[in-house]
Amino acid sequence: MATSAVVPFQIERQLPFAVSSQLAVLPDEYQKDFVREYTQRMKTVIIPYILHFMLPIQYLYVDKVLLQLLFWFSLGGFGIWWFIDLFRIPGMIESRNKEIADECLRKVMTKYERETGNSPSLNRGKARQGLTQSTTVKPREVHSTEYDPSKLTIENLNISFLVDYGLKTWKVVNRIQFDWNDGLSEREFKLNNDNDLIYLSVRRESALVYCHISNIVNLYMLDKNFDEYVTLNAAPPNVMQYADFTMYRDNRLEGTMFNAALGNKPMRVIMWDYYDMTRDFRLRIEKTDSGQFFAIFGKKINDIEFSEVLPVGD
Repeated sequence: MATSAVVPFQIERQLPFAVSSQLAVLPDEYQKDFVREYTQRMKTVIIPYILHFMLPIQYLYVDKVLLQLLFWFSLGGFGIWWFIDLFRIPGMIESRNKEIADECLRKVMTKYERETGNSPSLNRGKARQGLTQSTTVKPREVHSTEYDPSKLTIENLNISFLVDYGLKTWKVVNRIQFDWNDGLSEREFKLNNDNDLIYLSVRRESALVYCHISNIVNLYMLDKNFDEYVTLNAAPPNVMQYADFTMYRDNRLEGTMFNAALGNKPMRVIMWDYYDMTRDFRLRIEKTDSGQFFAIFGKKINDIEFSEVLPVGD
């Protein structure tokens, strides 16, 4: 799951997904520490615009001392640099806030490890590991392991591979395969780019390839009484609200999950898929045999939006 209800939505939506996913495993008191630290240090767009016109010292505001000195010595690039910054300031603030979020998270995680002796990253790994016994069950063969390196597609992705999407190059940091009881299979790839983390789901049915790009969702943003509802009803609600979307439960899948980062040990899993009225957006809630829940929200995309799949080794 993503962050706790103690993290306000207006802050959570600003956080890099890699930060959200690690923050999710921390107890509420440490998440509150993060919120206090982040809100004190986060930057706003209005102040650098005021500084830009008055002094200008906009780079000092985002803690870029060397850039500020260069800006002064070049007289704002003889005015050209000054003009360009009118359009660059929002991106500068967003980039600096990502750095601040990462710094705040590291500080809170260090405090957590020092006081508890536990590792948050390990705790999150267990949330999706489940309680399984040794078995000879293996993932289904989704596609041939023999492939032409010159014609790689997202179906060929594996851990450490690189792929281009959305004008960024992403690294595959994990591969999960779901073998459903109805005979279908699909794969979920965890992609990382700096502080950003997304999930790519790929499913082939005959000649068609269905893809979704998703991000981690805070279950308590879906329903603040999520735990109590599932305990009483053995399933999530039929209708759920997320941001501006009304999501309707569409199907329930049961099967086995194989997590490559955990040695492909089989884990039983139940999945509930929700779609909006257009069916362009999907909310997916997963429950492993350990009783842990995990949720992602994303949109349907075309596989041709991905390019330059490169099999880079670790």
